[in-house]
Amino acid sequence: MNTNLDMNKKVKVSEIAAVAGVSPATVSRVINQREIVKGETYEKVIQAMKQLGCSINESPIPQPASTGLILINIPSLNNPFYGAIIKGARASISRHGYSMLINEGHINPGTIDLLVKTLKQNKVIGLITMNCIETSLIKKLSDTTCVVQCCEYNEDTDLPYVSINDIASAKMAVEHLLAQGKKRIAFINGPFRYKYAKHRLQGYMQALEEAGVPVDQEYIVQLPEIDSDLATSAALQLLNLSEPPDAFFTVSDVYGAAVLRACYLSKRRVPEQVAVVGFDNLEISKSLVPALSTVNQPKSQLGFMAAETLFEKITNPAIPNKKILLDTELIVRESSSL
Repeated sequence: MNTNLDMNKKVKVSEIAAVAGVSPATVSRVINQREIVKGETYEKVIQAMKQLGCSINESPIPQPASTGLILINIPSLNNPFYGAIIKGARASISRHGYSMLINEGHINPGTIDLLVKTLKQNKVIGLITMNCIETSLIKKLSDTTCVVQCCEYNEDTDLPYVSINDIASAKMAVEHLLAQGKKRIAFINGPFRYKYAKHRLQGYMQALEEAGVPVDQEYIVQLPEIDSDLATSAALQLLNLSEPPDAFFTVSDVYGAAVLRACYLSKRRVPEQVAVVGFDNLEISKSLVPALSTVNQPKSQLGFMAAETLFEKITNPAIPNKKILLDTELIVRESSSL
């Protein structure tokens, strides 16, 4: 539903936002998606428009919609990590009486226009994204609908997010391996465009430096995607070095499982010769032999809280943007317990 506004005077959205004390995105939603804006906020924007000389033909103020469509954007359906997050988000979305649509794919200059078109055509009233998105593109999305970032977030924008402290979590995992007497700790990292990959590398390096263990770049592997075969090959190459690692920290349990396979193929005993710690606490991690030590992310809680944060923002766009970091825990299993 569109509010009937005759913008017969050239007034910028940013000017209206400044007078009303709201964001430009909120002004855009008042004009284009009135039904999702709280009455008090709507009135502020309308009064600001009047003050700036806009001629406004107001229709009755409708009540906020009790139903609507939420879009969840994920980088890939192949990564099992996202399943539990979507489940948590679905619980919140259903509780509020909304419907959910899954969108798969990276958000970049080549895909942004199609995504914006999808948001508009389907009258999507909120977007939860787990992608890494450059500043100009996420601004374009937030000008179209209400956006909450989950897990991944752009550190240069003032948009709400729910995530974890990846630096501290990675440091905790490496400190555990150091406490087992391991010194040659390899690190298998994911695509470096992601915030988590950058931050977990920082945590890995911090733990080694604070322990007085030199960082050996030969032990750091950067993979272009979360892929078991790539990780197995990388681990085998590291294990064939003249001084092979005596431990691995990986940014995903998919990688961790691949390292365990590489140890099996190269006849290395785990954890005596090689200790392994993964990340995410996927279901597979406790079914492996040996069971995989891992950093547990509260995946369902991440999704649930991202959706709850989104609904708070939809209901009252003027509230401050929340930046939430949830706690993680190290789950020690057979792959690293000597």
